[in-house]
Amino acid sequence: MYANKLITAALLLAFGLATGSAVAADVKVYDKAPSVEELQRQLTGSDEGAPRSKPRTRAIVFGDAAPAPQEAAPPQAAPAPAPAPQAQAPRPQQTQSQGQAQAARPQPQQQSVQVGTNAIAFPINFRVNSSDIMPESIPFLESIAGLMQKDPGVRLMVEGHTDSSGSSARNNSLSRERAYSVVNYLIDHYRIDPTRLMPVGKGFSEPLEGLDASNPKNRRVQFRIIG
Repeated sequence: MYANKLITAALLLAFGLATGSAVAADVKVYDKAPSVEELQRQLTGSDEGAPRSKPRTRAIVFGDAAPAPQEAAPPQAAPAPAPAPQAQAPRPQQTQSQGQAQAARPQPQQQSVQVGTNAIAFPINFRVNSSDIMPESIPFLESIAGLMQKDPGVRLMVEGHTDSSGSSARNNSLSRERAYSVVNYLIDHYRIDPTRLMPVGKGFSEPLEGLDASNPKNRRVQFRIIG
């Protein structure tokens, strides 16, 4: 069922084009962290000081990002005898690291959004089979944070991608956990407004153009402008 949702969303996004290559063809892959200006040019099509041109967008019905785990409301008198802090519906990233121990703040629900055609991809590294971000990947997140701090109007979809090693179910889950991990890092360390970030897990449904789904280079985190 979950895989079918991913496929449906991808097909809508591609508007009838072949899912993987149609999306990946618009992806700029970076091997090292780019400058804020480079990100601005790539994602928004404008330079510093110039009016930002609105990127071409595709409509997409977004329903993949998470079975919105209902976060515990701020501690307020809870009516009725609710059985202990109802083990909050599993957060998108239930890893053992402290960094992931906080509830994921953004709670995307089914909605229609406009997604920019341009995407940038970073080879953000995580611990094996985990969503813990490795220190060497922080400069990439600093670049993204710099863009969002410079332009308060920018909102981003954060896409987690994997290669095809392992089961489809595990890759879908892992890619989503990693997208949430990146989002939480931006919120915690750079005070980015959670409403400006939309995490989504793609699993191995969208390999980079020209690469087999099993190629490790498909392990990445992508960012797209959303409106």
